[in-house]
Amino acid sequence: MSDERLYPLKLYIKYRVSWAMIGLALLLNLLTWLWVAWRIRPQTWPIFLHYNVLFGVDYVGEWWRVFAVPATGSVILLANFFLGWMLFGKDKFISLLINSVSVICNALLLVTAGILIFLNI
Repeated sequence: MSDERLYPLKLYIKYRVSWAMIGLALLLNLLTWLWVAWRIRPQTWPIFLHYNVLFGVDYVGEWWRVFAVPATGSVILLANFFLGWMLFGKDKFISLLINSVSVICNALLLVTAGILIFLNI
């Protein structure tokens, strides 16, 4: 039986590159939440939820379903944070790569939220 321990969370967060990527992904996710909450209001009629370049709007639904975009970003951020933390002691590069994926995904989700907001105003 091997004695493998997790890298200390305090040191993982203090590592400057990890902290910067996690912070940037968190900021992008927070901006997405705030932007969607500010621009999408409760309403009785359906709103546009998906846009396709070939077909245009192809999915409509309740107003609250638009919050799936920032919620997805939160799930990606949390999953990659914990996965990066678990792998940090073994391979820092893979951990930083995982955290950079969080930044990229949350940036793309912010753009997605912007498109949905533009379609619905």
